[in-house]
Amino acid sequence: MKNFYLVWLTVLSFGVTAELSSERLSQIDSNVSSMSMNELQDRRSYLKNEQVQLLEAQSSTQNPTTIKRTTSRLAEITAELSAIQKAILALVGAAVLNNITSDSYDDDVPPVITITGSNPAAVELGGAYSDAGATAFDAYHGDTNVTSSGSVDTSTLGSYIITYTATDLSGNTASAIRVVNVVDTTAPVVTVTGDNPATVELGGTYTDAGATSTDASASYAVVTTGTVDTDTVGEYTLTYTSTDSSGNAGTATRTVNVVDTTAPEVTVTGDNPATVELGDTYTDAGATATDLSGTVEVVTTGTVDTDTVGEYTLTYTSTDASENAGTATRTVNVTDTVKPVFTSQSTFVVDENVTAIGDVTATDLDTVTYTIGATTGPAIQGNSASPQLVISSDGALTFDIKPDYDVQVTDVQLYEFDAFNTQTKRTRTLSGYETGATMATITATVTATDASDNAVTQDITVQVRDVGGVDDNAGTGTGTGTGTGTGTGTFTADGATNVTLPTFTSSSTFVVDENATAVGTVTAEVTANKDITVSFTIGATTGPAIQGNSASPQLEITSGGALTFDIGPDYDVQVATVPVLDVRQGVNNAATLDCTTVTFECYPTVGTYTLEGYEDGSTMNFTATVTATSSLGAANTQDITVQVRDIGGVDDNAGTGTGTGTGTGTGTGTATNTTVDSSSPGS
Repeated sequence: MKNFYLVWLTVLSFGVTAELSSERLSQIDSNVSSMSMNELQDRRSYLKNEQVQLLEAQSSTQNPTTIKRTTSRLAEITAELSAIQKAILALVGAAVLNNITSDSYDDDVPPVITITGSNPAAVELGGAYSDAGATAFDAYHGDTNVTSSGSVDTSTLGSYIITYTATDLSGNTASAIRVVNVVDTTAPVVTVTGDNPATVELGGTYTDAGATSTDASASYAVVTTGTVDTDTVGEYTLTYTSTDSSGNAGTATRTVNVVDTTAPEVTVTGDNPATVELGDTYTDAGATATDLSGTVEVVTTGTVDTDTVGEYTLTYTSTDASENAGTATRTVNVTDTVKPVFTSQSTFVVDENVTAIGDVTATDLDTVTYTIGATTGPAIQGNSASPQLVISSDGALTFDIKPDYDVQVTDVQLYEFDAFNTQTKRTRTLSGYETGATMATITATVTATDASDNAVTQDITVQVRDVGGVDDNAGTGTGTGTGTGTGTGTFTADGATNVTLPTFTSSSTFVVDENATAVGTVTAEVTANKDITVSFTIGATTGPAIQGNSASPQLEITSGGALTFDIGPDYDVQVATVPVLDVRQGVNNAATLDCTTVTFECYPTVGTYTLEGYEDGSTMNFTATVTATSSLGAANTQDITVQVRDIGGVDDNAGTGTGTGTGTGTGTGTATNTTVDSSSPGS
């Protein structure tokens, strides 16, 4: 029994201590050790009353500060009560030992209860509480059973009491309590609503989506702090805070990026499209730009070549601090609205019988091309072609054919005295042979057009001078004699009959008036067999010399024998060979054939030339050889002569040149023998 008691004293030295610092526990032990028995008993009673009051106060509040303060004080009370109980046992220990050794004791000492684990204990709100229990030891009876009572509601903040009770075999009951504090040390969970990070355009309006909060104790509001300046590019932070009733604060943040993805707006200043004249100076009006980020510059690219007509593009670019580039363009049209200006004279003077005239020139900033209109010139005799002015694209002015001064329609009438000394019209001539006047004006309108279709016109006059006078072209004449030839031939083929060649049945000479194209009909037949057909062809035409550039009529024939001229022959355009003296009265240098009958001095000169046929009626003659071919292939030829008679004399056509051609010719006939198989026509 003595040994048991010693063990009990040893166990008693372990008290119930809260989680106090070692310094505070030493202070409590020091205070208790200096107390007398009465002081210990009074202090014990005081502390038990305070303990009850604190437990009641703690159970009626959820204020974290109050609970924390109360819990700390309860821990100190529990530690001090444990120290007092040890001190009392120490003071009464001797008497107890005496009772134990005498085996006759009076047990009025209750068991000592030791609470296992923390006291006070704490459990998180919403968590699960598992009590660690307690043990009891009785001085006389050793280990004693402990029971507990009370509960802990972990879903509700507060202080809860677990009471441990131990009763020894002598009926002495001891109790101890554990304070269990249901605490909330977990901050609310804050959840950001919407995008995180969020983006808003510079200059836009930012509407925050906010945040929500969840907590085990209740629902709590969320407070947002921070701002977003949508006028300034950058990264901004919004903080969302939710604080529960225990003072736990939960936070979350959202990053809001104010970005600039909008390019500057570029505005072209001035006209667009703009127009500048070719060769002028172009001054660009530029462009402006605006951007939400602030002032931005405009850079211009592109060039305008005012020396070249065309469409040009200038590009204006503005780039902000976020590398957004805005552009705009201006179209600049370099145009040419100025007409060329002629720099060459409007009148050119050239000699007859040349085609080159000169160059027409005009100034312009662009390339100039030249065209020419219809030519107006003097009346030309007969069928002579009238020279036409032509111009190359680069301005070279020429005639298409050489102009012949002498083929103009004459403007002066010349006279002579006949055998009866009567003055009659002899021929006509040109006044320019004596006055030096140029060929009647040849004009046309030249148009100078630049690459932009700006056009200007100039009336061009070309004056053609006579070279050599009336006799500059030596008169020549040709004549064609007429004759007919008829040849016949016979042949004998093996076992065949004799067949004759085609025989011409029409005359070899035709007489027609001038300016007509129809001549007549050439005919031929095969006498032995008139069912055999005959076709006709004609060779080259020989005719009189023609003045200037006039065309010479050519004879044509159809296969059926219709003989025609290709153009009407003009009697008056033959080259004149008979000189005519100037007999105009009252002219100092006039000449006559009979200078004895006039009172003024005679200077015999040639005034012009004329055609002898105007007086003797000789015709203008054309010849060609006609070939008649039968359907069996046999051919015969005949020289055809066409005599063209003058109609109206020298003045039948107003202003005509005259000339006389004479000559002789010999007509020949040709017979050709051809061997054919004439057993049947066409074979």
